[in-house]
Amino acid sequence: MVIAVHSASRPIEEAVRSLLDGGLRVGQVGGLRITVVCHNISEETIAARIPDHHRSLVRFLELKDGIASPAGPLNHGLAHATGRYVGVMGSDDAVEGGSISGWASVAERHASDAVIAPERHADGRKIRTPVLRPGRRHRLDPIKDRLSYRTAPLGLIRRSELARLGLRFTPGLPTGDDQEFTSRLWFGGGRIDYARGAGHYVVGAAAADRVTFARRPVEAELEFATKLVEGDWFQGRSSADRRAIIVKLVRVHVFGLVQTRFDSGGWSADDRAELATLLSGLLKHAPSALDPLSVADHRLVRAILDPSVGAAGLQELASARRKFGQLKTVLPHSFEATLSPESPLRFMPAAAMLR
Repeated sequence: MVIAVHSASRPIEEAVRSLLDGGLRVGQVGGLRITVVCHNISEETIAARIPDHHRSLVRFLELKDGIASPAGPLNHGLAHATGRYVGVMGSDDAVEGGSISGWASVAERHASDAVIAPERHADGRKIRTPVLRPGRRHRLDPIKDRLSYRTAPLGLIRRSELARLGLRFTPGLPTGDDQEFTSRLWFGGGRIDYARGAGHYVVGAAAADRVTFARRPVEAELEFATKLVEGDWFQGRSSADRRAIIVKLVRVHVFGLVQTRFDSGGWSADDRAELATLLSGLLKHAPSALDPLSVADHRLVRAILDPSVGAAGLQELASARRKFGQLKTVLPHSFEATLSPESPLRFMPAAAMLR
């Protein structure tokens, strides 16, 4: 398990402690190795946060690249991995007791190429991704089981699968560096299983210095999406694959940014123009991606693309799409897309049934 840490303020000792309680022997053949990559910070500074009786069980690596991106240290840690399976972890996150052995058991039993871990927030709130078909847990399908909605590769990945697919976190990106990594993994043809019933990966409270939450220009905020859809890998995918990925990018990242900006200072005219250009660029790669969106979602898309819609109107439409249960949020924009996995009539019940 690779943990990248960028600041001495992160609770790295809790992440390590939880891994030690993960159910696998540490530092022994067939067991677990914990690798902490000290990113632009000294090993001594980070090691001092970990209790003496745990420190000897951790391998520390240093990476000083001067780049404010988690991609570098994660790639560095994965490049030094030697286990059959590897995983990555945030420095302010944790795992429940027995989780690692539970995930490993699924991997070994089914010869998985990847095992997706159940997730929850530290305060107990559920994280309902990926939105699997009800009752499904083995041999997951990237489109039918909506794997794109699990952006972070949390769980276990067969190390040979990393090599086969050439998986790397996208260097230099301050956020979204895992988008192409997981897209290639989910759509790469390997066997993917979900560790239902095993321990959860626990997402900690946001750290004050986490670069993901810094306010940036719209183009920079969604640079990962542009890089993904304009890259050779995406261009070589089928129309169905491209549509599934674009729907997720619009639903989660474009719509999410609309609301986030209203919560943190609002939208300028320049920001609006950047967002409209970016959204148009995404949709040109999969025009049918709009079909399964709800009527309310489609209205918001039209408003984003129309500079004559004022900020108040945009905010009203952004709020309206989250009023679940109303016809405009339940019915898809296109009747022909009613049975699509991305249609609200299928997506919303599947999400509600996730345990």
